[in-house]
Amino acid sequence: MDHTLNEPAAGTAVSAPAGGSRLHVLFLVRSFGFPEGMAATNRVRLLGRSLIEQGACVRVMCTRVSERPGEERNRRISGTVDGIAFLYAPGTTVRSDSFLARRCREARGSVRALHELARLRRRGELDCVYLAAIPEGWRPSVRLLLRWLGHLGVPVVAELNELPGEVEWLPASIHGLPKWLSPSFSHLDGVSGAVAISKWLAEWTTAEATRIARAIPVLEVPIVVDAGVQQLTPYPQGGPPTFVYSASSEYGRAVTLILKAMQRVWRRYPDCRLVVTGMNPDTVAGLVAGEGLQAAVDDGRVAGVGYVDRTRLLELYRDASALVIPLFDDLRSRARFPTKIGEYLVSARPVVTTSVGEIERFFHDGETAYVCPPGDAAALGAKLIDVLNDPQRAAAVGAAGRRLAEAAFQYSLQGPRLLDFIERLARPGGVGLSASKNDLAPRPETTT
Repeated sequence: MDHTLNEPAAGTAVSAPAGGSRLHVLFLVRSFGFPEGMAATNRVRLLGRSLIEQGACVRVMCTRVSERPGEERNRRISGTVDGIAFLYAPGTTVRSDSFLARRCREARGSVRALHELARLRRRGELDCVYLAAIPEGWRPSVRLLLRWLGHLGVPVVAELNELPGEVEWLPASIHGLPKWLSPSFSHLDGVSGAVAISKWLAEWTTAEATRIARAIPVLEVPIVVDAGVQQLTPYPQGGPPTFVYSASSEYGRAVTLILKAMQRVWRRYPDCRLVVTGMNPDTVAGLVAGEGLQAAVDDGRVAGVGYVDRTRLLELYRDASALVIPLFDDLRSRARFPTKIGEYLVSARPVVTTSVGEIERFFHDGETAYVCPPGDAAALGAKLIDVLNDPQRAAAVGAAGRRLAEAAFQYSLQGPRLLDFIERLARPGGVGLSASKNDLAPRPETTT
C-alpha cells in the first residue's frame, strides 16, 4: 500500500475558491492522535471540514505516534476521514516499549515528514502548513520542520490555543540579548501568521510580533463545534442527578475543586453523582482519596470512567443535569478557551464554569451558563445547587447555551474567514513571505 498523502477522494470538496485553483492546506500534528481523539483532534477535524466546505483540499500529517499499546484509538497509518487525507509519518501509530525504538520512530517520522512536504510542494499540492497545537517552541524536530518549510517557500500558520511555554520565562531570559538574536527565542520564529483561540492569545501574538519586529497577522478563531453531532433530548427528570466533568489527567486541580464543591451539594442532594471522563480512573481515585471521600467512590457517587468513545461521551452529556468546567484565576486559564465547552453547549445542558478569560466575554450568568468566581469551591457548589433547585430554569439556560453555540461557535462559520486568511498568506507576495521584518507592522485581525 502506498502510504503517502494523496489527493482526498473526489467529491469531498463543495467547490473551488472563486477566481482560482483549490487551496491546499496541510495540518501538521505532533502531539495528539488523528482522526480519533479529544479536544485538539476534534478542532483539527472541524477546521479542516470548514475549509473543505469552502473548496480547499485539506490533509493531516502526524509526525509522531500517538497510541499506547492496548489503548489504540487510531490504528490506520493513512486514510481519509471527513474528506481529509491523513498520514502517520513514522509508519505506525503505536508507541513502542523500547526507548531506542521510540527514538528511531521519532527520527523516521521527522525525516518522512520532510520528504512528504517536499513531494507535495513539487506537485503543487502544498500552499500552506497549519501547525496544529504544537506548543514546543524550540524542540529540534519542530525547528527543523520550520526551517525546511522556509526553504520550500511554504507559509506556516501557527495555532495558539494554550499559553505559549516561553511566556513565563522569556522576558528574563532574553534580557541583554542582541536584537538580531531575539526572534530565534520566540514561539513565532519561522511562522507567517497565527490563529489564536482567545483574545488574550491574539493580543499576546501581536505584542510578541512587535517585540521581534515581524509582520505576523493574527486571526482569532474561537472554539468550534458541530451542533449537528448532538441529538437533542428533553432535560433529564427523575433518577439521581448527575454532573459531568470531561478532562485529561493534567487537570487534577480542577477535579479537587469540584470534589470540594460536591461536598456542599451532597448535604442537600445526597444521591447526586459526579462522572469524570477522559482522566485516568486511577488518577480520579487518588484525588478522591486525597479529599477523604473514598465512600463516595464506593457507593457510586463519584465515577472515573476514563476515555470513552464519542458516542458514549455525547450520551453522558445528554444525560447530565449540568456539565462542569472550572477555570482558575491564572495566566493559563486567561489564555485558553477549552474546546470541550462547545460540545457541552450543543448538548443543551447548562454549563457551570468560572468567570475567567473568554468566559467573561461570551457568557452571562443565569442566562447562557452558570458562572461563579474562580477558585471558590463554595461558590461553585452554590451554582451546582442552583441547577438542582430549579430544573426548569436549568433547562432554559442549557437551551440558551446551545443557541449561543450555533450562533458563535458553529464550525462552518469560520470557513470563509480562515480560507481568506490562509489564501492571503499563500498568495505570491503575500504578508509573511515577501515583507521584511521592518517594513510592516503587525496587523491583528481579531473578532469577538
